[in-house]
Amino acid sequence: MQDDAPSLPQAHAIARELLKATAERLAPFRPAVGGDDSWSFRLWCGGRPMLLKVKRRPGSPVGVCFYRRAREAGVPVPELLAFSPDAGPRGEACAVWEWVDGVPAEWGEGEACPYDEAELGRLLRRVHDVRCGLPYGLLGDDPASRGYTSHPDLGPVSDTWSGFFHCDAAARRGRDAGYLTPGEAKALASLPRRMAGELDAADPRLLHMGDIMFHGNMLLDPNTGRIRAVVDYVESTAGHPRWELAWFDFYFGQYPCEDLAFDMARFRAAYGTDHDPCDRLGRFYLLAVLVFEKLLFYRPDSLRGRWAIGCVRDTLRQLA
Repeated sequence: MQDDAPSLPQAHAIARELLKATAERLAPFRPAVGGDDSWSFRLWCGGRPMLLKVKRRPGSPVGVCFYRRAREAGVPVPELLAFSPDAGPRGEACAVWEWVDGVPAEWGEGEACPYDEAELGRLLRRVHDVRCGLPYGLLGDDPASRGYTSHPDLGPVSDTWSGFFHCDAAARRGRDAGYLTPGEAKALASLPRRMAGELDAADPRLLHMGDIMFHGNMLLDPNTGRIRAVVDYVESTAGHPRWELAWFDFYFGQYPCEDLAFDMARFRAAYGTDHDPCDRLGRFYLLAVLVFEKLLFYRPDSLRGRWAIGCVRDTLRQLA
């Protein structure tokens, strides 16, 4: 636990405020993977095991909007037992979830995918079939006041899907960093306008948008690999399903620096998609994956960085 983490007495007080009861036991809990945006505590109240999460930053959401909509769609998510937007010691959002036993979905090169890709495909399609009826953007905890964004160049809210992607800001960053020429930066900045017809052709749908396939975002039965729960709803988004599917195409088809065993054909058949990752939408979303996330973390002179920069420049030429 970090020095600024809630103390055990503070965690007890938060649990008591949310549950209107005193926990019999409470202990810090660190997930095996993921969980970097919250402090977690395992607790028992009335003999029932639970999980208390306290956000690290005031103003950042737990993601309870996704929870509500996902349960309506029949997605296996833990039950939300209590929630407060500001019960933390510095006004952080807090939530108490039911405890789900399971192992986090995580695997590396040379290891078999620990779950059935078809089960995930059917589950994700159930999520994407939920029409949001909202402006595009991150859902957070309260759709009526959506000012949160996980990235300064995305959203937070837009009446059009093309308007969600602030490619002009990404273009300035790429030009200033020296990996885009002025002409390439201009082409990137104009992409949402030039592709508005294709990007804005769908109604807003519910997206998980949290690397659902790994990083601990699913809890699996340790004996069968069946999916017991989907967790981490902080980046849930009203958007186009192709944006989330593009992350599968990226990790398991387009990214040359890792070779993860994932049966894309099985996943796609169960999801029910035959989209082309190399069509114009697929190319735009690959570029978006790189400029809005990966190039923020890859060193430009590394193997990954050189590949990503080259891919962005090639994709801009293809979309000219």
